Amino acid sequence: MTPTIRSSRRRRTVAALAACGAAAAITTFALGEPASALPAPQAKCDARVLSFVASSAVYVGIADPITVEVPATTTLKVEVTADVSVQAGAEFRLAYTLNDTFPPEGTFGPANFANHQEFAETRSTFALITVGPGRSTIKPLVRINGPAGKTGFLLHRCFTVEATTS
Repeated sequence: MTPTIRSSRRRRTVAALAACGAAAAITTFALGEPASALPAPQAKCDARVLSFVASSAVYVGIADPITVEVPATTTLKVEVTADVSVQAGAEFRLAYTLNDTFPPEGTFGPANFANHQEFAETRSTFALITVGPGRSTIKPLVRINGPAGKTGFLLHRCFTVEATTS
C-alpha cells in the first residue's frame, strides 16, 4: 500500500468517526430532556441564632417557606440541618406545613429533631413529602417539648427541597 492510499484511508476514518460523534452529540442534546430537579431557589440557609422556650405546643418557623412547582405528582425530599443546643429534659420536635396546612407531627418524617447533648451538635433529618402537580409551599417548624422554662437554640440552619431526578 502506498503512503498516499494510507493517508487517504486515515482521513476518511477520522472524518467518519467525527461524523458519528457529531451525530451522537446532536441526538443527545436534541432529544434529551432535562432532569426534573427543581430550579433555584430550592435551598435556604440562615446563620442567625433562634432561641426557644418550652411552652404548650407552640411551633415556630425556622426558615422562610420554599415554593416549588412540579409538572406531575412528585415525592419531594425535604431536608433540615441545624446546629442545635437544648437543655437536659427537653427535646426539639420538627414538623412541616404544606400549603399552609398543618398535618400532625411525624406525618412526613421523624418528629424528634434533637435531644440534649453536652454541647451543641449538628443535626440533620429529611422528610418525604408527596405533592400533586402545580405549586406547593413547604415550611419547617419546631417546638421544644419539655417542662416549662426549658430552653434551646438553633444556629446555622439550612432547609432544602429536592425533586426526583432522572
